[in-house]
Amino acid sequence: MENKPEFHGRALDFDEQIELLRSQGLIINDEQRALRILNNVSYARLKTYIVPLMVDRKAHKFREGASFEDAYALYGFDRRLRELVFHEMEKVEISVRTRIGYASAGSEAGYWFMNPDWFRDEREHREILRHLTSEVERADNDAIKRFRLKYSNPLPPCWLTLEATSMGTLATIYDQMKYSPLKKGIADYYGLGVEDFSSWLNHLVYIRNRCAHHNRLWNKTLTTPAEVPVKTRAPFPPQTEFSRGHVYMTLCVLKYLQNTVKPENTFAQRLRTLIDNYPIVDTSLMGFPTHWKSDPFWKTE
Repeated sequence: MENKPEFHGRALDFDEQIELLRSQGLIINDEQRALRILNNVSYARLKTYIVPLMVDRKAHKFREGASFEDAYALYGFDRRLRELVFHEMEKVEISVRTRIGYASAGSEAGYWFMNPDWFRDEREHREILRHLTSEVERADNDAIKRFRLKYSNPLPPCWLTLEATSMGTLATIYDQMKYSPLKKGIADYYGLGVEDFSSWLNHLVYIRNRCAHHNRLWNKTLTTPAEVPVKTRAPFPPQTEFSRGHVYMTLCVLKYLQNTVKPENTFAQRLRTLIDNYPIVDTSLMGFPTHWKSDPFWKTE
């Protein structure tokens, strides 16, 4: 086991942080504004936007002309990118919730999810039911409350139960389902294969959690990447190994799904506007190809 030293350093106060950054060559045009930002955002959070401005990370030296304002602009872009992604993901999540909720027909349509025969592993199925029960019991949903007052069923029917579930539970339900016409039909709706759709759901859960906890998407290698689809109903942009591990792939996934959920969506236009408003952003660090705007996939008219 590696013998590592303990850390015993103290936190620099905000004036010292300003002094340190200036000594390393970072331009600070408005010291009072920089102090206000550091007091409310924190150096620890801003550091991931400051470091890319360095020409020599080991020596902690910034490239010529790099400024605190540049770092804060990158921070602002990343925050707005997360807001855009989170907003688009809401529409996709509601759609997936609906497709799974109304996936089955016939006598057990409302309670197919309680039948272990639909699932690959009985233990995992029991765990899913435990999560669903917990989520329903915590739900502040008027329809669910009325159902529980009126009926003795352990859980409401699928279309109502899933209104109380997290995106993570939705992804787990789909992932754990056996291959069947029911599972295939859900993926078919989005023009995807079963394995690719399952991968995309798990990726979106990961991205949703990053957005919810205000974690960086810009210039971030994503640890739960989505699979590049083998076959799609509509064209999907080509991906490199680098783009697949960065937020460009996420944006392609969301745009592709949005084209089914809301064909008249304006996602491409809003993404282009966001990027155009932040010329400091190097889109290649997010996996974007050089001529991405000319790809028909990203057309805005």
